[in-house]
Amino acid sequence: MKLIEFIDKIKTPIFDSVGKFGEADKPSAISQIIYHFKFQEKQNPSIFLSFFIKKFREAISQQISSEIINLVSCENMILKSKLETTFLGQKKLYWLDGLMDLKPKEQVPFINYLENYSGPNYIVFCSDASINLGLNKNKVIVDIDNFVDQKMFAKLAEFLLGVKLNSSKSFNKIILDIFSKNSRLTLDQSCTIMNYAYLAGASYKEFADSWLDKIIAPDKSLFTLSQYFFDKNAQVFLKLWLEIKDEYPEQFWLTFWSEQVWRACNYIKLMQEKKMVEAKKISFRLPFSFMQKSWKNFTVIELVNAHSFLYSVDYSLKNGGDVFSIDLFYSRFLSGNFE
Repeated sequence: MKLIEFIDKIKTPIFDSVGKFGEADKPSAISQIIYHFKFQEKQNPSIFLSFFIKKFREAISQQISSEIINLVSCENMILKSKLETTFLGQKKLYWLDGLMDLKPKEQVPFINYLENYSGPNYIVFCSDASINLGLNKNKVIVDIDNFVDQKMFAKLAEFLLGVKLNSSKSFNKIILDIFSKNSRLTLDQSCTIMNYAYLAGASYKEFADSWLDKIIAPDKSLFTLSQYFFDKNAQVFLKLWLEIKDEYPEQFWLTFWSEQVWRACNYIKLMQEKKMVEAKKISFRLPFSFMQKSWKNFTVIELVNAHSFLYSVDYSLKNGGDVFSIDLFYSRFLSGNFE
């Protein structure tokens, strides 16, 4: 099932008041026990997910209660107790978060458990394409492509914001302008743009002139630049840096890298202390490759030294110092000179 099909099904009643699927006088819209949202990319679109989970829970709130469980922090015994029991026969929907934050060997028992789960409650979880439960009558897989065309954008805007393209002249104009220049957007770009566009109203031109090029920059993204930075891939990093450095002022770059290095430093410290939940929270905006493997190539002291250097660069610039200090920072970092 595609995401666009699932959104259409959510518009019809899913659960009745006693926690059974459908209504008494007609078949249910959705009749499976496990819903597996499968992304094609390794990096889950976090902005999209935050909007989608909230709206999904709102859509079913009058029919069945729901709860989010973090698999990293929830003990196995407590998890099974919740999934295998009901309160006075009232079934519940559990959104299981954090599967991809577990180590592969920690994922296996959970996946095996789900393959044989038949109720009494309902389960929703997300993963990348590497997780496969197989198909049977109790499960449905919702395939989610990371890219959105104009038709899908309209569907998402209606579902997430309750706004139809033709209902707002300014909103409609922004979207038409965007897709006249771009054949598709990512899910996260789409969610960011639709919210800004909806709020911009009559000020859409100012929004478009000031922000669209910064939001829609798939080949020149800060995320990609950060990935190359922490991978210490100097050649591709410097090539991309030369392409986009003039899009932002020097002070922006100092703030951006200070935050990236600070988050990375704390992420490493928390991972070493086995505080997975806290590490996940601090990892916001860090590149996926860093969280998966390259963090192991750094020490806390190396990143502390790098952050201290950025502080000195910031102080220097504010007192008339050389703007090329940021280039020296890159050179030292990429060559391992802060170790």
